[in-house]
Amino acid sequence: MMDRPAASRRVRFGIVTAIIAGLVVLVVGGVVAATGGLAGLGGPAGPAGATASGQVVTPSTSPSQVTGPASASAASASPSAGPSAPISATGFRLRHTVVPMGFPLPAAGNYRYGDRWRVPRVGTVYPYEEVRGRAADGTLLRAHDGVDLVVKTGTAVLATFDGIVIDPAPIWRPWDPARYGRVVVIRSTESSSPGYMAIVAHLSSRAAKVGDAVHRGQVVGWTGRTGNAAGTVPHLHFELRAPFRIPQTWAGIRRLLDVFDPLPSLLAADPGS
Repeated sequence: MMDRPAASRRVRFGIVTAIIAGLVVLVVGGVVAATGGLAGLGGPAGPAGATASGQVVTPSTSPSQVTGPASASAASASPSAGPSAPISATGFRLRHTVVPMGFPLPAAGNYRYGDRWRVPRVGTVYPYEEVRGRAADGTLLRAHDGVDLVVKTGTAVLATFDGIVIDPAPIWRPWDPARYGRVVVIRSTESSSPGYMAIVAHLSSRAAKVGDAVHRGQVVGWTGRTGNAAGTVPHLHFELRAPFRIPQTWAGIRRLLDVFDPLPSLLAADPGS
């Protein structure tokens, strides 16, 4: 049996030992935290340089070159990134809508703007065309459906969208080649203008056929004087058509048409503006 003084000394020794052990644990814990966890002590480690957001920086990568979700989406941005075209006729502004697109002529081309949307035209009015009123006998009077870009014959014509070349005949009936001449019609597949259609007309020849996938800036033809442009100043006739019909009333005549003024879109895309 142990005497009381010896027992008391052993108890005090045990208490001191426990306190020292606790201090050691605290010190070790501080070292672990300061060195980034177990990896700093030679234990299992994650990817070198991994950030809290999961981005990885290699020793040769600066902070501005970090590869992560934001920079990945920027790298894959299409030409159509930015404001989008309207997706319905609700609130559609016939003379002020801007559709994101490229310009249909080369930046170095020598061109000027000619006849604008809805200026007077002659001839039969088809169901998909603009009107400007009625003649005395009640006949509808035709208006211009696009904008003319005056430019010399043989100038390259460029795709304004990433899209598919389509046949206009099943869409706008009756299609009149004698009026439009050789055309290329592109239906946009861009996310900011899905389904919108661009018509370039009076071409001398085409570099794309129906069914072709084309990209912005790709040459799809060359300007000419085909169709009813034979006796006019050489120009490219350009139209934009929406993937839905828009109620329009001119001179008291109400119509549902997919055509609208392309001038704001042309000016926004024009490299010379």
